[in-house]
Amino acid sequence: MEVKIEKLDYEGRGLAHINGKVIFVKKALPEEIVDIKIEKDQKKHSVAAVNEFIIKRNDRVLSFCPYSKKCGGCTFDIVSYENSLKWKKEILKDLFSKNNILINEFEIVPSRPVLGYRNKVNLHVKNSQVGYYEEETHHFIPIQTCALLNPAIDDLIKDFDLYSFKDGDLTIRTNEQQELILHIESEKEPKIKESLIEKYKIVGICWNKKVVYGKKSLTEKRDSIEYQIPITSFFQINPYISEIIASDVFSFLKKEDTIFDLYSGVGFFSLRLSQYASKVIGIEADLQAVIAAKKNALKNNINNVSFHVGKVEDILEKIPISSKKVVVDPPRSGLHKKVIKTFLQEEIETITYISCNPITLVRDLNLLKEKYKITFFRAYDMFSYTKHVECVCVLNRQ
Repeated sequence: MEVKIEKLDYEGRGLAHINGKVIFVKKALPEEIVDIKIEKDQKKHSVAAVNEFIIKRNDRVLSFCPYSKKCGGCTFDIVSYENSLKWKKEILKDLFSKNNILINEFEIVPSRPVLGYRNKVNLHVKNSQVGYYEEETHHFIPIQTCALLNPAIDDLIKDFDLYSFKDGDLTIRTNEQQELILHIESEKEPKIKESLIEKYKIVGICWNKKVVYGKKSLTEKRDSIEYQIPITSFFQINPYISEIIASDVFSFLKKEDTIFDLYSGVGFFSLRLSQYASKVIGIEADLQAVIAAKKNALKNNINNVSFHVGKVEDILEKIPISSKKVVVDPPRSGLHKKVIKTFLQEEIETITYISCNPITLVRDLNLLKEKYKITFFRAYDMFSYTKHVECVCVLNRQ
């Protein structure tokens, strides 16, 4: 079945039509003509894979990854890094335009480095092999390397002697000192060789949330703040990009401001916001993250920050927003409708919205534009070569 790719969809897939029906083609680029194989046929659309290229783009490149055709994690490994930024920008512009959201010309801040940037990874273990699930499936893809991972993590996953458990899940996090902490989920407690612990600078191992070696959190220093990060808690995965985002976020604040930091995690923004504001109030649903955030504040002698545990939408009902400025960094699902309702009702002057999912960002902006105008927008290549992109959007009340 032959189709011509018209453009890229919001997932980075090639988009084509057959008899009026939308076809999403994985690893296909605009203007290419491809013979396809339908993998998933639904009423309104189908998902397909390339069977054969009839006409290829001249700027298509060979992937750097041996698992490119199976894994699906690196959507843009088939183009140069510069072109991957171009396509991501086109996707964002199209998404905003279709949703009638006006933004000025913007840039996508490139990552440095473009590979080896991930300081955390979630892996699966099947029959003593390490790997990923193929995108949108539970089809296991065993791997021996991943170019996106920090070299300390990548070296570790190559040593299969480490994994004495047959099936389960494995999370690995590292820091600038190349120290490693692991969280293993499995039926039987794994036995880790002491020689490997020393070789790979493993400072902590948790098994089913229980510490079995060393400690359960990793130390990371950003700017002048030292963070303790529990293995299961969220922390930005690309150190270079996260620092640029932090700098942009702080540029909109004044010392006299009281700031609400919603979805505050272990305090990545909150603790550094304390240097730019008179008072910071963090709200986070992850109990372990809040415990870590409070410890981080004490360790860094920061006393103008408080943290509250619970869902943001629930806490805001108990603690009215008493400030004119709010920073939000929600999960991929975006803001809860109750939170948006609060923003519309309260006289909040500025909302700084950090988003890892442009689709839910656009949804929320459409609800907020009744009373807010976008005054700043910038995109960041937090997740190089993947379909994902981070955005910062500043909204001022009209």
